[in-house]
Amino acid sequence: SPGKKTVAVVELVGEIMDTKDVVAKLYEQAYNANVDGIVLRIDSPGGAVGPSQDVYSAVQKLKERKPIIASMGAVAASGGLYSSLAASKVYAQQGTLTGSIGVIMQVPNFTKVTEKVGVEMITVKSGELKDVGNPFRPFTQNDKNLLEGTINSTYDQFVKAVSDGRNIPIEKVKEFADGRILTGVQAKELNLIDSFGNIYDAARAVYEIKGETLKDDEMPQLFYPSDKFGPIR
Repeated sequence: SPGKKTVAVVELVGEIMDTKDVVAKLYEQAYNANVDGIVLRIDSPGGAVGPSQDVYSAVQKLKERKPIIASMGAVAASGGLYSSLAASKVYAQQGTLTGSIGVIMQVPNFTKVTEKVGVEMITVKSGELKDVGNPFRPFTQNDKNLLEGTINSTYDQFVKAVSDGRNIPIEKVKEFADGRILTGVQAKELNLIDSFGNIYDAARAVYEIKGETLKDDEMPQLFYPSDKFGPIR
């Protein structure tokens, strides 16, 4: 409604594989003169690193225009947590599952099966590591070194994002960044979240940041931007 205090809710739900629609909505609402701020509602166990970083960097940039509050639902773990780290404030429930700071890669290997069956996979490649993770040949030490280097580099990026976004010293982050799942209560003790509350509490925090704290009985209107291309898809 015109004149009513309105906060846009952008949802990040499910496995994180492609966040271009989420990022587009964040930009759209950051420049929408009819909303005072954004709640990024996260309900995700995580997923790919790059798309999580897309959300993180968009929030980091756009919160300079308007407050962006992260609101964790049932689960905001791994990439779901990563996506929240740059928010102006982070809300969760005591029983929200979050944490899982780490990176994992699994590579199946079928060499014993193919030997037994008598199948051979012929691979022609331009370099030794071009087929790293090929399940039809033995996994070599060089393969392991390369993948461990990749995992460790990505892990370091995650740890730095936690440290920068939540203002926690890197050495402190590493104490709990071992892949463990955390409850909302534990996350608050570690300063990964700011407060306990629901989506309306998160929306009210927009006005606290703006210096326009709402009265106890005053609730902002939540605006859920629709996906214009959904019906076409």
